[in-house]
Amino acid sequence: MYFGLNEGEGENIPRKEIEKSFDYEEDIEELGKRLDKINREAFTEEELDSIFMTDTNVLKDINSVRIREKEKFKASIDALKKEALSTEILFASEEFDIFGSMTEDKTKINTLGNTKHREVKKNKFRILNITKNTKNDQYVESINEIISSLDKSIEKSQFGVKLNAFYASTENLNTKDYNILYINPKNALEDVKECDKINLYNIKLNEKTKGIALTNIAYYNNNNQTLPLGMNISDKILVDMSKLNLELKKQKLFRINQEVDELRVETKIICVYEYEVINAEE
Repeated sequence: MYFGLNEGEGENIPRKEIEKSFDYEEDIEELGKRLDKINREAFTEEELDSIFMTDTNVLKDINSVRIREKEKFKASIDALKKEALSTEILFASEEFDIFGSMTEDKTKINTLGNTKHREVKKNKFRILNITKNTKNDQYVESINEIISSLDKSIEKSQFGVKLNAFYASTENLNTKDYNILYINPKNALEDVKECDKINLYNIKLNEKTKGIALTNIAYYNNNNQTLPLGMNISDKILVDMSKLNLELKKQKLFRINQEVDELRVETKIICVYEYEVINAEE
């Protein structure tokens, strides 16, 4: 699949072609609309639910189950139940009952990217079938269904453009899991902003790299067909690191000074590693 639009499809999107390079400030709006249009055509509702789950606190468990770790997830399940109950209290005015049913107000107006719509956000508790009685085996079964769906989704997707994607960590590069990358390096650094020494991985994706942009349709159900096209919620990209053939191209280190308050400045060390995705035939 090529991430592009045939002329005349969808809403009136500028015809400017995004070719071999990408400028975040200039091209993110157009790129987001292109990728969102493709995602809506390519993926089933079940696949979109699974893609959404990778941008939640369940991703760690998804990766653990995937590499066949015989782990007990009682702590995760208990935390999800507690979070669900808290959500029920917070959204009581919307008749939200995570352990029963949820009445969706299809007339409620929301705004996304300065565009009004009447769609409901995806719900991780519903996707995981979390109830008061959820046990470890049931949770793992739901996770395995998500993994199966993700593998199928990623396999049939290509970016179609060259992009620099970023991942920040205090650890070595993760090369075995599903991982979330960012198009904007500033957003990647937010994940580890409290750390003094940071590894920033710049992964150069090419047109044939398999992966999925987390566009608007990954976060909302579009039952009313009113959800605007784009990447207004995040600039995140889902990749399967185990499927990327990476070659280290450059490595550099620099320091930045960050003002904490009027009297204090902290120095952060950032180690930048530039990797390029190499296609099998290259």
